[in-house]
Amino acid sequence: MARKLNLLVLAALAFHANYTGANNSADEKDGAHATDIVLPEFTPYAVPEAALWEQFGSGADARWKKSDAVKEGEEKSRYDGEWAIEQPSVLAGIAGDKALVVKSPAHHHAISARLESPLDPAKDGLVLQYEVKLQEDLKCGGAYIKLLTAPSSGEFSDQTPYTIMFGPDKCGDGKVHFIFRHRSPVTGKYTEHHLEQPPTPPVDGLTHLYTLIINKDNSFVLSIDGTERRKGSLLVDFTPPVNPPKEIADPDDKKPEDWEDREKIPDPDATKPDDWDEDAPMMIPDEDAVIPDGWLLDEPLLVDDPKAEKPADWDDEEDGD
Repeated sequence: MARKLNLLVLAALAFHANYTGANNSADEKDGAHATDIVLPEFTPYAVPEAALWEQFGSGADARWKKSDAVKEGEEKSRYDGEWAIEQPSVLAGIAGDKALVVKSPAHHHAISARLESPLDPAKDGLVLQYEVKLQEDLKCGGAYIKLLTAPSSGEFSDQTPYTIMFGPDKCGDGKVHFIFRHRSPVTGKYTEHHLEQPPTPPVDGLTHLYTLIINKDNSFVLSIDGTERRKGSLLVDFTPPVNPPKEIADPDDKKPEDWEDREKIPDPDATKPDDWDEDAPMMIPDEDAVIPDGWLLDEPLLVDDPKAEKPADWDDEEDGD
Protein backbone atom coordinates (compact mmCIF):
# COMPACT_ATOMS: atom_id res chain seq x y z
CA MET A 1 0.00 0.00 0.00
CA ALA A 2 2.49 2.61 1.12
CA ARG A 3 6.11 2.71 0.08
CA LYS A 4 7.10 6.08 1.48
CA LEU A 5 6.80 7.79 4.81
CA ASN A 6 6.62 11.51 4.16
CA LEU A 7 6.65 14.57 6.37
CA LEU A 8 4.82 17.29 4.48
CA VAL A 9 4.41 20.92 5.50
CA LEU A 10 2.34 22.57 2.79
CA ALA A 11 0.88 25.59 4.55
CA ALA A 12 2.93 28.74 5.00
CA LEU A 13 5.06 28.58 8.11
CA ALA A 14 5.29 31.73 10.17
CA PHE A 15 7.67 30.67 12.90
CA HIS A 16 11.42 31.22 13.08
CA ALA A 17 13.06 27.92 13.87
CA ASN A 18 16.52 29.33 13.21
CA TYR A 19 16.33 32.51 15.29
CA THR A 20 17.97 32.22 18.71
CA GLY A 21 18.66 35.82 19.73
CA ALA A 22 15.62 36.10 21.97
CA ASN A 23 16.51 32.87 23.73
CA ASN A 24 20.07 34.05 24.42
CA SER A 25 18.84 37.17 26.14
CA ALA A 26 16.59 35.07 28.35
CA ASP A 27 19.55 32.87 29.32
CA GLU A 28 21.58 35.93 30.28
CA LYS A 29 18.87 37.06 32.65
CA ASP A 30 18.92 33.71 34.40
CA GLY A 31 22.69 33.96 34.89
CA ALA A 32 24.40 30.86 36.20
CA HIS A 33 21.14 28.94 36.53
CA ALA A 34 21.08 28.22 32.78
CA THR A 35 24.50 26.52 32.90
CA ASP A 36 23.86 24.54 36.09
CA ILE A 37 21.36 22.21 34.36
CA VAL A 38 22.95 18.96 33.19
CA LEU A 39 20.76 17.22 30.61
CA PRO A 40 20.67 13.42 30.34
CA GLU A 41 22.42 11.96 27.31
CA PHE A 42 20.38 10.46 24.49
CA THR A 43 20.94 6.73 24.00
CA PRO A 44 19.81 5.32 20.63
CA TYR A 45 17.77 2.13 20.69
CA ALA A 46 16.14 -0.05 18.05
CA VAL A 47 12.66 -1.39 17.31
CA PRO A 48 13.46 -4.31 14.98
CA GLU A 49 9.91 -4.93 13.70
CA ALA A 50 9.22 -1.30 12.74
CA ALA A 51 8.92 -0.56 9.02
CA LEU A 52 10.70 2.73 9.69
CA TRP A 53 12.29 3.68 13.02
CA GLU A 54 13.93 7.09 12.77
CA GLN A 55 15.93 8.75 15.57
CA PHE A 56 17.81 11.11 13.23
CA GLY A 57 21.19 9.76 14.14
CA SER A 58 24.00 8.61 11.89
CA GLY A 59 22.91 8.19 8.26
CA ALA A 60 19.66 10.14 8.60
CA ASP A 61 20.77 12.74 6.05
CA ALA A 62 21.00 10.04 3.39
CA ARG A 63 17.59 8.55 4.21
CA TRP A 64 15.60 11.77 3.90
CA LYS A 65 15.28 13.47 0.52
CA LYS A 66 14.11 17.06 0.18
CA SER A 67 11.51 17.53 -2.55
CA ASP A 68 12.63 19.27 -5.74
CA ALA A 69 9.11 19.46 -7.18
CA VAL A 70 8.48 22.59 -9.23
CA LYS A 71 5.33 24.56 -9.87
CA GLU A 72 3.68 23.94 -13.20
CA GLY A 73 5.03 26.39 -15.76
CA GLU A 74 7.82 27.61 -13.45
CA GLU A 75 11.40 26.63 -12.80
CA LYS A 76 11.40 27.58 -9.11
CA SER A 77 11.15 24.75 -6.61
CA ARG A 78 7.72 24.48 -5.07
CA TYR A 79 9.15 23.49 -1.71
CA ASP A 80 12.08 25.85 -1.22
CA GLY A 81 12.05 25.65 2.57
CA GLU A 82 15.27 24.24 4.06
CA TRP A 83 15.53 21.34 6.51
CA ALA A 84 18.15 20.47 9.10
CA ILE A 85 18.80 17.56 11.44
CA GLU A 86 19.77 19.14 14.75
CA GLN A 87 18.98 19.43 18.43
CA PRO A 88 16.04 21.63 19.50
CA SER A 89 16.94 25.25 20.13
CA VAL A 90 14.17 25.79 22.69
CA LEU A 91 13.54 23.71 25.83
CA ALA A 92 15.93 20.92 24.92
CA GLY A 93 15.30 18.02 27.30
CA ILE A 94 17.93 15.43 26.30
CA ALA A 95 21.46 16.15 25.13
CA GLY A 96 22.16 14.69 21.67
CA ASP A 97 18.47 14.07 20.89
CA LYS A 98 18.15 15.37 17.32
CA ALA A 99 15.11 16.09 15.18
CA LEU A 100 14.14 17.05 11.66
CA VAL A 101 13.73 20.83 11.82
CA VAL A 102 12.17 23.25 9.33
CA LYS A 103 14.48 26.25 8.91
CA SER A 104 12.78 28.74 6.58
CA PRO A 105 10.00 31.03 7.81
CA ALA A 106 6.96 31.41 5.53
CA HIS A 107 8.09 28.74 3.06
CA HIS A 108 6.71 25.41 1.92
CA HIS A 109 8.61 22.33 3.09
CA ALA A 110 8.42 18.73 1.87
CA ILE A 111 10.71 15.77 2.52
CA SER A 112 10.42 11.99 2.22
CA ALA A 113 12.05 8.70 3.17
CA ARG A 114 11.55 5.35 1.44
CA LEU A 115 10.29 2.26 3.24
CA GLU A 116 12.00 -1.03 2.56
CA SER A 117 8.72 -2.75 1.63
CA PRO A 118 5.06 -1.78 1.16
CA LEU A 119 2.64 -1.76 4.10
CA ASP A 120 -0.90 -3.12 4.08
CA PRO A 121 -2.94 -2.12 7.18
CA ALA A 122 -5.83 -4.31 5.99
CA LYS A 123 -3.64 -7.40 6.50
CA ASP A 124 -1.27 -6.38 9.28
CA GLY A 125 -2.80 -3.33 10.98
CA LEU A 126 -0.77 -0.14 11.38
CA VAL A 127 0.81 1.95 14.14
CA LEU A 128 1.93 5.39 12.99
CA GLN A 129 3.62 7.45 15.70
CA TYR A 130 5.88 10.50 15.80
CA GLU A 131 6.72 13.54 17.89
CA VAL A 132 6.10 17.19 17.00
CA LYS A 133 7.54 20.23 18.74
CA LEU A 134 6.49 23.74 17.70
CA GLN A 135 9.49 25.36 19.35
CA GLU A 136 8.79 28.82 17.93
CA ASP A 137 5.57 30.79 17.56
CA LEU A 138 3.53 29.30 14.73
CA LYS A 139 0.79 31.35 13.08
CA CYS A 140 -0.29 28.87 10.41
CA GLY A 141 1.26 25.59 9.35
CA GLY A 142 1.04 21.83 9.37
CA ALA A 143 3.38 19.04 10.47
CA TYR A 144 1.63 15.97 9.15
CA ILE A 145 2.79 12.71 7.61
CA LYS A 146 1.63 11.02 4.43
CA LEU A 147 1.95 7.35 3.60
CA LEU A 148 2.11 7.34 -0.18
CA THR A 149 0.20 4.90 -2.36
CA ALA A 150 2.40 2.32 -4.05
CA PRO A 151 3.82 2.45 -6.62
CA SER A 152 5.17 5.97 -6.17
CA SER A 153 7.54 7.81 -8.46
CA GLY A 154 8.74 11.32 -9.26
CA GLU A 155 9.27 14.23 -6.89
CA PHE A 156 7.12 14.25 -3.78
CA SER A 157 4.47 17.02 -3.73
CA ASP A 158 0.90 17.71 -2.67
CA GLN A 159 -0.19 16.05 -5.94
CA THR A 160 1.51 12.72 -5.10
CA PRO A 161 -1.17 10.05 -4.42
CA TYR A 162 -1.28 8.99 -0.78
CA THR A 163 -3.19 6.43 1.26
CA ILE A 164 -3.08 7.94 4.78
CA MET A 165 -2.49 11.50 5.97
CA PHE A 166 -2.08 12.06 9.72
CA GLY A 167 -0.86 14.81 12.00
CA PRO A 168 -1.45 18.29 13.43
CA ASP A 169 -2.33 21.38 11.41
CA LYS A 170 -2.50 24.80 13.06
CA CYS A 171 -4.40 26.93 10.58
CA GLY A 172 -7.69 28.47 11.60
CA ASP A 173 -9.04 26.62 14.63
CA GLY A 174 -6.43 23.86 14.23
CA LYS A 175 -7.04 20.12 14.06
CA VAL A 176 -5.30 16.77 13.89
CA HIS A 177 -5.78 15.46 10.36
CA PHE A 178 -6.70 11.86 9.74
CA ILE A 179 -7.57 11.32 6.10
CA PHE A 180 -7.43 8.15 4.05
CA ARG A 181 -7.97 7.54 0.35
CA HIS A 182 -10.11 4.58 -0.63
CA ARG A 183 -10.58 3.09 -4.08
CA SER A 184 -14.16 2.16 -4.91
CA PRO A 185 -14.39 -1.45 -6.11
CA VAL A 186 -17.33 -0.39 -8.32
CA THR A 187 -16.08 2.78 -10.04
CA GLY A 188 -12.32 2.33 -9.55
CA LYS A 189 -12.06 5.98 -8.40
CA TYR A 190 -10.28 7.17 -5.25
CA THR A 191 -12.09 9.29 -2.65
CA GLU A 192 -10.64 11.18 0.33
CA HIS A 193 -12.39 10.33 3.60
CA HIS A 194 -11.92 12.86 6.43
CA LEU A 195 -12.27 12.07 10.13
CA GLU A 196 -15.37 13.66 11.64
CA GLN A 197 -14.81 15.84 14.73
CA PRO A 198 -10.99 15.64 14.73
CA PRO A 199 -9.23 16.65 17.98
CA THR A 200 -7.43 19.97 18.43
CA PRO A 201 -3.61 19.82 18.66
CA PRO A 202 -1.78 21.39 21.62
CA VAL A 203 0.27 24.48 20.74
CA ASP A 204 2.51 25.23 23.70
CA GLY A 205 6.09 24.90 22.47
CA LEU A 206 6.50 21.47 24.08
CA THR A 207 7.05 18.05 22.52
CA HIS A 208 3.88 16.03 21.87
CA LEU A 209 3.51 12.43 20.74
CA TYR A 210 0.91 11.72 18.04
CA THR A 211 -0.23 8.12 17.63
CA LEU A 212 -2.58 6.52 15.12
CA ILE A 213 -3.50 2.85 15.44
CA ILE A 214 -5.48 1.15 12.67
CA ASN A 215 -6.69 -2.40 13.35
CA LYS A 216 -7.52 -5.13 10.87
CA ASP A 217 -11.23 -4.87 11.77
CA ASN A 218 -11.30 -1.26 10.44
CA SER A 219 -11.34 0.25 13.92
CA PHE A 220 -8.90 3.02 14.83
CA VAL A 221 -7.58 4.91 17.86
CA LEU A 222 -6.03 8.39 17.74
CA SER A 223 -3.99 9.48 20.78
CA ILE A 224 -1.98 12.52 21.84
CA ASP A 225 0.69 11.98 24.51
CA GLY A 226 -0.72 8.53 25.20
CA THR A 227 -4.22 9.84 25.93
CA GLU A 228 -6.99 8.57 23.66
CA ARG A 229 -8.59 11.52 21.88
CA ARG A 230 -10.68 9.80 19.21
CA LYS A 231 -11.64 6.27 18.30
CA GLY A 232 -14.12 4.67 15.96
CA SER A 233 -14.51 2.89 12.65
CA LEU A 234 -13.07 3.68 9.23
CA LEU A 235 -16.45 2.75 7.77
CA VAL A 236 -18.60 4.98 10.01
CA ASP A 237 -16.75 8.01 11.42
CA PHE A 238 -15.55 9.63 8.19
CA THR A 239 -16.98 12.01 5.62
CA PRO A 240 -17.99 10.97 3.06
CA PRO A 241 -18.74 7.46 4.37
CA VAL A 242 -16.97 4.52 2.73
CA ASN A 243 -20.19 2.56 2.29
CA PRO A 244 -22.88 4.39 0.32
CA PRO A 245 -26.28 4.91 1.99
CA LYS A 246 -28.91 2.20 1.48
CA GLU A 247 -31.22 4.74 -0.13
CA ILE A 248 -30.22 7.62 -2.40
CA ALA A 249 -32.60 10.44 -3.30
CA ASP A 250 -33.59 10.46 -6.96
CA PRO A 251 -32.99 14.02 -8.25
CA ASP A 252 -35.40 13.37 -11.14
CA ASP A 253 -38.21 12.05 -8.95
CA LYS A 254 -41.52 13.96 -9.27
CA LYS A 255 -44.91 13.75 -7.57
CA PRO A 256 -47.68 12.13 -9.61
CA GLU A 257 -50.31 14.52 -10.93
CA ASP A 258 -52.95 13.05 -8.59
CA TRP A 259 -50.69 13.24 -5.49
CA GLU A 260 -52.60 14.22 -2.31
CA ASP A 261 -50.65 16.45 0.13
CA ARG A 262 -53.11 16.09 3.04
CA GLU A 263 -51.69 14.04 5.92
CA LYS A 264 -55.08 12.48 6.67
CA ILE A 265 -57.88 11.76 4.22
CA PRO A 266 -61.44 10.89 5.39
CA ASP A 267 -62.54 7.40 4.48
CA PRO A 268 -65.81 7.75 2.59
CA ASP A 269 -66.68 4.13 3.31
CA ALA A 270 -66.07 4.35 7.08
CA THR A 271 -69.13 3.57 9.31
CA LYS A 272 -69.68 3.88 13.04
CA PRO A 273 -69.80 0.67 15.12
CA ASP A 274 -73.25 -0.52 16.17
CA ASP A 275 -72.54 0.25 19.85
CA TRP A 276 -71.25 3.78 19.19
CA ASP A 277 -72.55 6.23 21.84
CA GLU A 278 -72.70 9.84 20.63
CA ASP A 279 -73.44 11.08 24.16
CA ALA A 280 -70.51 9.34 25.86
CA PRO A 281 -67.87 11.71 27.36
CA MET A 282 -64.49 12.00 25.67
CA MET A 283 -62.78 10.90 28.94
CA ILE A 284 -64.11 8.32 31.37
CA PRO A 285 -63.08 8.45 35.07
CA ASP A 286 -61.08 5.48 36.35
CA GLU A 287 -63.17 3.93 39.09
CA ASP A 288 -60.11 2.26 40.62
CA ALA A 289 -57.93 5.42 40.73
CA VAL A 290 -56.70 6.45 44.21
CA ILE A 291 -55.35 9.85 45.25
CA PRO A 292 -51.63 9.50 46.19
CA ASP A 293 -50.56 10.14 49.78
CA GLY A 294 -49.66 13.77 50.34
CA TRP A 295 -51.83 15.00 47.45
CA LEU A 296 -52.89 18.62 48.06
CA LEU A 297 -56.43 19.02 46.79
CA ASP A 298 -56.65 22.76 47.45
CA GLU A 299 -53.38 23.75 45.72
CA PRO A 300 -53.64 25.80 42.50
CA LEU A 301 -52.92 24.08 39.21
CA LEU A 302 -50.10 26.56 38.44
CA VAL A 303 -47.60 28.11 40.88
CA ASP A 304 -45.74 31.35 40.17
CA ASP A 305 -41.97 31.09 39.77
CA PRO A 306 -40.45 33.70 42.13
CA LYS A 307 -37.26 33.82 40.03
CA ALA A 308 -39.02 34.34 36.70
CA GLU A 309 -38.24 37.56 34.82
CA LYS A 310 -39.96 39.08 31.84
CA PRO A 311 -37.92 38.96 28.62
CA ALA A 312 -36.60 42.29 27.36
CA ASP A 313 -39.01 42.23 24.41
CA TRP A 314 -42.08 41.31 26.51
CA ASP A 315 -45.23 43.36 25.76
CA ASP A 316 -47.87 43.29 28.54
CA GLU A 317 -50.68 44.21 26.15
CA GLU A 318 -49.82 41.52 23.62
CA ASP A 319 -48.24 38.88 25.86
CA GLY A 320 -50.23 39.44 29.08
CA ASP A 321 -49.14 40.30 32.61
